[in-house]
Amino acid sequence: MTHSAPEALRHNRESYESLYRGGPAFPGAPAPKAIPWDIQQAQPRLMELQALGAITGQVLDAGCGLGDNAIYLARRGYQVTGFDSSPTAIEQARARASAAGVEVHFEVADATELTGLDRLFDTVVDSALYHCLDSDERHAYAAALRRVTTPRARWFLYCFSEDNVNGVTAPMEAVTPAGIRDTLGNAGWLIDFLGPATFVCSAAGFSGSFGELPDSLLDRMPPGLAQQMRHMAERMAAILPLIDDGRIHLPCNVVHATRAQP
Repeated sequence: MTHSAPEALRHNRESYESLYRGGPAFPGAPAPKAIPWDIQQAQPRLMELQALGAITGQVLDAGCGLGDNAIYLARRGYQVTGFDSSPTAIEQARARASAAGVEVHFEVADATELTGLDRLFDTVVDSALYHCLDSDERHAYAAALRRVTTPRARWFLYCFSEDNVNGVTAPMEAVTPAGIRDTLGNAGWLIDFLGPATFVCSAAGFSGSFGELPDSLLDRMPPGLAQQMRHMAERMAAILPLIDDGRIHLPCNVVHATRAQP
């Protein structure tokens, strides 16, 4: 697939596949030292949900990436299916599950279609897929999830917000609560809770090359994305030397939603 210059410099499937292969997110950019969201464990917010008994039945890990959330749940007895648009991510997720000695069904799928899933799910967990989609894709994704879930299924969603954590903002254009309510409501999802939380990332993913994007590249990006990248680079340059646990906390919205009855 080919893209015009502005489109190629947006977050898209090709950019994520490149990152999982150890390359740059955008043509002309240096490769990061690590994948920012690869923290080698499940997200803490997911672990909290599991500990509180919120996750039940058949589980779908949407945008599973390298599979750590799915593996965490499988270790605790859940039947989990994980999907991602990146074949390389799915290949690595399968390897991680095998090394962990657990069974998870991983497959490559388009979030806006979800064809090929052979069961209905009682719980959906989404740790940072939603904000990777554009507006039309989000509507299609929410509708697709309704098709592959059981009546009264729960959807636990985490996506970047417009807030900040000690001055740190999200590395890409954020999602507004109003947009979330509109998209989920139109697709037949009832929002039970929407509020602030954080998403944990690897500090290494924001070091080195992240702050070295040339102005010639930033000038070709859509204005909103370029501004976000510049702000993130400035803040990370100040904050990273102070971090001793290798983790960055980014602002996000957390949404608990229930599939409306037909």
